[in-house]
Amino acid sequence: MKPTKVIIDCDPGHDDAIALLMAHRMPEVDLIGVTTVCGNAPLERTTANCLRIMELLGATDVPVAAGCVTPLARPLVLGTADGPSGLDGSPYLPEPTMTLQDEHGVDFLARLLREADEPIVLAPTGPLTNIGMLLLKHPDVKDKIEKIVAMGGAFYRRDEYITPTEFNIFCDPEAASIVMESGLDITMVGLDVTMKVLVEEEQFTAIAAIDTHLARVVEDWLRFYEKLHRGQMGVGGALHDPLALAVAIDPSLVTTREAFVQIDRTGTHTFGATVADYWNLEGMPNNVKVASTVGADRFFEMLYASLA
Repeated sequence: MKPTKVIIDCDPGHDDAIALLMAHRMPEVDLIGVTTVCGNAPLERTTANCLRIMELLGATDVPVAAGCVTPLARPLVLGTADGPSGLDGSPYLPEPTMTLQDEHGVDFLARLLREADEPIVLAPTGPLTNIGMLLLKHPDVKDKIEKIVAMGGAFYRRDEYITPTEFNIFCDPEAASIVMESGLDITMVGLDVTMKVLVEEEQFTAIAAIDTHLARVVEDWLRFYEKLHRGQMGVGGALHDPLALAVAIDPSLVTTREAFVQIDRTGTHTFGATVADYWNLEGMPNNVKVASTVGADRFFEMLYASLA
């Protein structure tokens, strides 16, 4: 089966790092480029983290470009789940030998899409700033985007640890709105499913049993990440971004429900919320496939295979 051509737009981030690892290691993926964005940390740090991760993976042949330094219309609010550096707990990552592309990440995305001989899958795992700017600045490339599978959003709020908003959308709701309104094929892999792929002792045991260098690195990342999650929410570390990447390759990992989705940009307590009209009360066409259930065991098997 021909590998799927994918571009990852990310803000590493422990779970972004694991998504990059899976994309590089999975035979089903042809990772043709990576862009970085502000989010979990300032752009300088997310970009430095990305280059070090690519060096660790031996993926220095994959071009990397730095994108937007701030959200489109408001100041940057940094994430807290990955520590101040965006990738705390990783002191042993190698210094990069590769260099960044000498063009802005948004223009880099546009160039890759224009040069592609077939439509490309975009897998954004951070705020949607770069993707929103791409659609504003280079609308001609829309036809070269096969689909967007984005980590972001929270819809059902069935559990106490799901908040009205999710960080990637909260960070840049204007960009998220542009993407939602683009008319492209969009799947949102949000907290409703990512909070069902939690790393607990069962998963740590399975990763430790793999006993490769990459498995040991990922176990260290996840031990640090899990402590932050456990302290804030009382549950293990959620693999938000790796799940989104996996869904981009194998959509059958999740069930989805189509809806007309809008972003709340004015609420006091619900600012950045993803509001889904499942019952078509507004009479608007559906614009998003919302992931609602997940095959967690099958996802973890994909992760373990990428670490072997």
